[in-house]
Order: sequence, then C-alpha cells, then structure tokens
Amino acid sequence: MKKCNYLVVSILLSLITQAQDENIDFKFNGFVDTYHAVRSQDSYDFMSSRNRLRTELDINKGNTYLFASLNAIHNSIIEDQTKIELREAFLQYSTENWDLKAGRQIISWGVADGIRITDLVSPLDYTEFLARDYDDIRIPVNAFRLKYIKPSYNIEVVFTPVPEFFILPVDEQNPWSFTSSFSIPYQINLNNKPDKTIDNSEYGVRFSSYLRGVDFSVSYLHTWNKMPVFNYTYSANADSIFVDAYYNKMDMLGLDLSVPVSKFVVRFEIAEYFSEAQEIINNGLIEKNTTNFLLGFDWYPGNDWTVMLQYSCKYISAYEKDMQLDEHTAFSTLSISKGLFRSQLKLSTFTYIDIKYENFFSRIYGEYSLTDQIHLLAGYDWFYGDKGMFVYYKDNSEYWIKAKFSF
Repeated sequence: MKKCNYLVVSILLSLITQAQDENIDFKFNGFVDTYHAVRSQDSYDFMSSRNRLRTELDINKGNTYLFASLNAIHNSIIEDQTKIELREAFLQYSTENWDLKAGRQIISWGVADGIRITDLVSPLDYTEFLARDYDDIRIPVNAFRLKYIKPSYNIEVVFTPVPEFFILPVDEQNPWSFTSSFSIPYQINLNNKPDKTIDNSEYGVRFSSYLRGVDFSVSYLHTWNKMPVFNYTYSANADSIFVDAYYNKMDMLGLDLSVPVSKFVVRFEIAEYFSEAQEIINNGLIEKNTTNFLLGFDWYPGNDWTVMLQYSCKYISAYEKDMQLDEHTAFSTLSISKGLFRSQLKLSTFTYIDIKYENFFSRIYGEYSLTDQIHLLAGYDWFYGDKGMFVYYKDNSEYWIKAKFSF
C-alpha cells in the first residue's frame, strides 16, 4: 500500500509540474474536519474521535480530466483507522458522444436516498455503522465506466475487475463492532472473498432516458452479495463460536424512475436479485431470488423546507422456514430539513425505520455556516428498539459535534 501511495504522489507531482502549462486548468482544494461523539448513557464513553485532512486535485486539458483525492486520518478510538489512503483517482476522457472514466471511483445507480436497490456497485464501510455522512460510507471501486451519450438518453457500461465488499467492524475496541452481541469467545473469518480472477469480475450495463417529465433507467449487473452472509458453528463443548463469512455470485435486473409533479418528485425503484445468498440458521447459505422495491416522495413546499419519505420492501421467493431473514421485510426513511436565516442555519433529521420490528435510527442535527469555508455542526444519533436491524446498537445513542474548514 505504501508503494502505491508513493507512486500516486509521484504521478501527482509530475502532473502539478505540467500544470504550469497555460493550456491546463489546475485546481487544488479540500477540507479539514474534526468529529467527536460521546455515548448518551451508561459510562458516557467516547464513541468516535477523529480528525481528517482531505485533499482533492482536478486537472483539465482539452477533453481529458484527472481527479484524485487523498485522506489523512487520525482516529483516537479505532487505531487501525489512523492512516493515509487514496480515496479516488481516475482519468476521464470525454467527447460529444462518449465518456470514458477509468480508475478508482464511486459509481452510483438508482434514485433512492440511503437505501440500496439498484445501487450495488460501490459497497459500504460500516466501521462506524451509519454514524457518518453517507458519502463517506461509500467505498470507491477500481473500475472502467464507458458512457454513450445522446441528448435524450445514454448507455453506461461498467466493468470492475476486482470487486470491493462491505467493510464490517469486528475489532473489540470498536464500539460499533457487531461482535459485542457475542456472549462467549469467538473467531471470525472475513477472508472468504472470491479469488482475484477474471471469472470473478463484475460487469453491468445501464440505459437511462430523459423524456419530458420522466427520467428512467433500466439496469443489469452481474455482481456478488457485497454484504456477506454468515455461518455459525460451535466448539465441541459449546464454549466458543466460529463465524465464517460467505460471498456468492448474483445477478440484478432493475428499473428506476423519477417524475416531478408540481412541488413533488416521485421516485420509484424495483430490482430482482437472482440467486442472492441467504443465511440458513446454523446451516450455511442458500440461493434465492428476491424482489426489492422502493417508492419515494420528495416535497419542496417553499421557505427552505424539504421533506423526503421513502418506503422499501424485500420479498424472498420460495421461502424456507429455517432462513435467517423474514420472508417480507420493510423499511422506511424520513428526512426533514429547514433552512433559517437565509440558509445560514440548517436543521435536519434523517431516520431509518424498521417497520416490522418497530425500531429505528435517527440522526438529528443542526449545521451553522460561520463563513462560506467554516461550518459547525452538532447533533444526536438515536437508536431505538429491542429487535431487528438496529438491536446491536441500542446502547449506542450518542451526542456529537463536528467542525469543517474547506479550502
């Protein structure tokens, strides 16, 4: 990894030198932020304490564009998160009808906000679960993306030679580790990822059309279950547990659309996952087809108000009673934001709701723009429920503060 960083820095320094050419448009910017969170109950211990420097380089020359971003992070809670990492680095070449982007990049599909239906290319980093900005949770992938562009439609082809997978917290020092629910000693194996061969590559195609009043896309992706399923076994005397992660090939066929209606925007996504891996209780995995659906409404009533509501559900075909997941699952999200003082102050909330088990995660915060460059934020992350998705984090509700300086 160090050799890779040295190589990237050398290339960037070379490009900076060349950027003195008056025909090259060169921009260097970024930000510094600091974030600290403390548990709102029990011992009131720190849940997070991290500082980050993000640098971003943009170079334009004719039809060619290069972008690279680096993170330098110091994390006082999770030691292995203190690092310098290359986040994105891609080269883009564009003409009137063609656009090629090659390198490390974030690829977003679909119209959902914070819920994955057709948006399966870039996985997520759950090191601090959902207690970070969604843009920071997304993991870039090394990929080639080719677009054929026309005024009313485009066709996008994606090829990822070596797919990325969810990052899951297993370190006992991490308060967001899902291992906190284990009451006996354990061993976890997350290394059963597919071999790095061409047969295990990921590829897909997406057709997007921009008609009058309706934007829609049809997509196909040959991929993997980026979030692993787990097999649990016990030692002979049942005093230890062994957890193995498994990944399986699957295919996705999806449709999404967005329709503006007066002060509303209606969003819709549906996707069929073919041969998606499902967890069988104490018995490994099984492949099942699943139907995944989302309906969303965005409302812009004026006076700097925004209200966004989403409902999503998942249905497992040919369901078997010993499967870990329920045959039907349903989630909803609710986002409300209000700008005050000419949008200098913004009050927001974003809530994930597990409808069946009546539990939720809600991030409530305010953001104050001290200047165009300096932003101050404070908020509360609230986990509630005894069953379902958020039960692992029911004691992780936290107060947090953040400051960000952009340059």
